[in-house]
Amino acid sequence: MKRTSKTKDAVEILDRRYGGDDEWDRIVAEEELKVRVSQIALDLRERSGLTQNELAQKVGATQSMISKLENADYDGSSLELLWRICLGLNRRLDISCSEGLPKSA
Repeated sequence: MKRTSKTKDAVEILDRRYGGDDEWDRIVAEEELKVRVSQIALDLRERSGLTQNELAQKVGATQSMISKLENADYDGSSLELLWRICLGLNRRLDISCSEGLPKSA
């Protein structure tokens, strides 16, 4: 019988327990998307030298919407808000799709 080594890494523990489960993979993919979108929004704003309030005014949003998006807590259409940010900062938003859900780390 093969024993797995003990770990304290939460992601690894969850992956061992739920890895291969389609619902789990969907949830992980959704959360990874939120994190990526929030990081892109934060990076764009900081590189532009804008405050959250300045960016919000530029794209027709509220400061709290920008804050939520940057913290990956925004449950609204994060891609739509990111698209508005890109337009407001004269950037193009590229989106691609590939086969299979990403596997958790």
